[in-house]
Amino acid sequence: MEEAWYDDEAGPMVRPYTITRGRTPGQHKHRLDTATQVLTVEPQPEAPELELTPEHRAILEACHRPVSLAELAVSLGQPMGVVRVLCGDLLDHGAVFVRTPRTEVSREILEQVYRGLSRL
Repeated sequence: MEEAWYDDEAGPMVRPYTITRGRTPGQHKHRLDTATQVLTVEPQPEAPELELTPEHRAILEACHRPVSLAELAVSLGQPMGVVRVLCGDLLDHGAVFVRTPRTEVSREILEQVYRGLSRL
């Protein structure tokens, strides 16, 4: 008899802490936010110490073009924290490249936004 890993009403039977092996996003040295773009490195590097889970493989398959962590979380049906941990694993082993958008905003941009809002 086959085990059911998914129940339509209950959702996935594998809980997030099981997928991440109890790790949290803060345990990686990388700061990955929702807008961080992930791209699979081709060809895949040799990383025998990284055990690829089905979730790791799904990320690698989805990222042949830049994909944000938010998009990955939605497409994989996983919480953002799980996706951050898994992408951190792949990044540590050189299997993906990430690009985080600039977060600093110049005074000039803020002034332009203020002037535009003032005209409304």
